Amino acid sequence: MSLGRRDRRPGPPPVAACALAAAGFGWLAGPEPSPPGGQAVRQFAGEYGLYVGWDGPELIVRWLTDESTPGVARAIVDGRVVSEQTTAPGDAHQARFRLDVPEVTLEYGTEGGKRLHRTEIRLDPPPPAEVDLPAPDSVYIFGDAHGDFDRILQLLARAGLIDVDLRWTGGRAAVALLGDVLDRGDDVTRLTWFLYRLEREAAEAGGRVLTVLGNHEVMVMSGDLRYVSEKESVIARRHGVPYAGLFHPSASVLGRWLAAKPALVRLGDLLLAHGGVSPAYLDYSLRSYQDSLRAYISEPLFRSWHDQALTDELVGQIALDSAQLYRRYDFFFAPESVLWYRDLVLTDTLGAHLDAVLDHFDASVHVIGHTPVRTIAQRYAGRLIAAESLDHAGIIYLERRSDGGWNRYVMDLDGNRRPLGRESGAGP
Repeated sequence: MSLGRRDRRPGPPPVAACALAAAGFGWLAGPEPSPPGGQAVRQFAGEYGLYVGWDGPELIVRWLTDESTPGVARAIVDGRVVSEQTTAPGDAHQARFRLDVPEVTLEYGTEGGKRLHRTEIRLDPPPPAEVDLPAPDSVYIFGDAHGDFDRILQLLARAGLIDVDLRWTGGRAAVALLGDVLDRGDDVTRLTWFLYRLEREAAEAGGRVLTVLGNHEVMVMSGDLRYVSEKESVIARRHGVPYAGLFHPSASVLGRWLAAKPALVRLGDLLLAHGGVSPAYLDYSLRSYQDSLRAYISEPLFRSWHDQALTDELVGQIALDSAQLYRRYDFFFAPESVLWYRDLVLTDTLGAHLDAVLDHFDASVHVIGHTPVRTIAQRYAGRLIAAESLDHAGIIYLERRSDGGWNRYVMDLDGNRRPLGRESGAGP
């Protein structure tokens, strides 16, 4: 199918050079340098370098070790080892298990090693994402995490939400991460496994860990790897697989978990999104938006957007006209997408639109990440909170008042709280 060119205003940085050309979809983007910094000692063992996914009926477990040594992996069900495999000496290992159970605990590491790692895996498909959630008494809101595992741990610990063993101690509190767990940082894989587990622990205690999809989750799952750190790339190379495969939306545990997450959710009277709601998405309800998101991610086309040859092949096979193709592309990558929208932060003249958004979704405050600001602040008389600060030195803490409103704070890396300020100027 040939797609005619259409005018578009410039898109956000990672897809700014993507053009929809007359013959199909063309990718003209150049490389972006990796951010400076990184850990003095890179960790790969345990969940820092773990992959779990499916190859047909078999569960594939890949793990890394710090030295070349024989490996061992065990599948544990109801406290009993149901299968065990050893591997040849090396620093990258793989085991395969055939399991017909809803959950399994994987134990893996070096054969005869003093410390084996354990990860609990849920094998049943994730349930549909909840998009209309009751208000908690308190909620901690993170901007873009980007694989900064140590910073996330420090903030959670200072808030009293995890203990020294990294287990949930937050009771009925809620934690919300506003997207972009993936990319940039060195410990993306470890952080994602941590959130995968913490979500369940919080739910069992009556609390909540809510991970919202951001543009970088979509980028990685659809094959745009320009923001992947070198250390994370090493994990994929040592496993001998493409990095995007580590987060495949149906063939990997973490990818399937992420693909089921919401990108637009109401938590009480808080409307949470990564980029924000533009005028283009005021025709959606929370549920219809989520249903579209889930349906589009499940299509083969989703994983081809950054492979022009594959996209052209699929375009010739699927029964979608050009308008339907544009709708899918724009849903994920256009500047007006909920994943990419920046105008609410970059201007201070959209009060009428913000009111329309809040009225449409029956919310009082729109909380967004994605677009960095100098410091976490309220805008538009408190109806918008921009959570993504340039210094990454704090998070939002909201505490429910007896009148139904929120006491609003910023919590820093030392656990100190200060009232959330107001910023009237536009842009960072």
